[in-house]
Amino acid sequence: MPCPECRQEFQIPKDGVAGLTVRTHDKEPVPSSLCEVCSSERRGVPATDYCVDCSQKLCERCSVPHRRMKSGAHDVKPLEAVSPEHQSGGHYCDKHKERVKMYCFDCGINVCSMCCLKSHNTHRSEEIDVVVQECVGSIDEGVKQVTSRIESFRRTADHLQAENSKLTGSIQTTEQEIRNKGEEVKQSFTRLIDRQVSDLLDKLQSMKSTAEKEVKFQVDAVHLALTELESFRTSSLELKSKGLPSDITQEASNIRFIAEALLQKHVIPREYHAPSYNFTPVSMREDQNFIGDIISVPGTINSCCMLT
Repeated sequence: MPCPECRQEFQIPKDGVAGLTVRTHDKEPVPSSLCEVCSSERRGVPATDYCVDCSQKLCERCSVPHRRMKSGAHDVKPLEAVSPEHQSGGHYCDKHKERVKMYCFDCGINVCSMCCLKSHNTHRSEEIDVVVQECVGSIDEGVKQVTSRIESFRRTADHLQAENSKLTGSIQTTEQEIRNKGEEVKQSFTRLIDRQVSDLLDKLQSMKSTAEKEVKFQVDAVHLALTELESFRTSSLELKSKGLPSDITQEASNIRFIAEALLQKHVIPREYHAPSYNFTPVSMREDQNFIGDIISVPGTINSCCMLT
């Protein structure tokens, strides 16, 4: 980097500022701006002026020849009137080693006076100091337009942030609605299932009662038949074994008549089978939806939001 005092370039130490040599002396400090013509290592002459044409810092004595050049006085200004950026020197022509002062509109480049006379003599050109005002205005217009575009993009960014917040709120609201609906359907299904289970149990109880009555009727009928048949058999055998001959002959025909009547009345019953009951569950599909669905409501995209 250049030395802040003499502007000579030097290598920065690897350890930075700590590696710089500290100089201490009793002499007056050397001015930071020295005449670039007559100053030397032993004699530092403070610069008071700046030659824009030569890009040199000059003392009062050295600036005199620049003000009286035969080809035309150079642009010499007080040093304090020239910004540090301009003091660092302008651009020079690589071919003629002359400071560039003209701007060629046809080529869009800065040129020196010799190039302007030889290579660009048929082109439209103007002094840089004159053109710079137009360029500054053009830059200002470009900056103005870009600034306007920046503001548009900032508004768009704020709008997108707001839309993102709106989206997040919508998602959270919809999520809560889904959960609430799920709880509502769950409770409704619980009540519905409890009611259906109760109805099925009541129906089963009714079928059970009917079946039990049927079984009881069959059992009672069989017991009644057994009672009458066994009673006839007992009385008939008792007459046969203990009755007098005259009693047997007297009752024989009547006994046969009663036996035939009993056989007609109590026919051998068919084999009875009690009913059985099976439960048939309803098939629940895994893809069956009991909650609802989500519908995306399309938004609008303004032209300022469409980025390419």
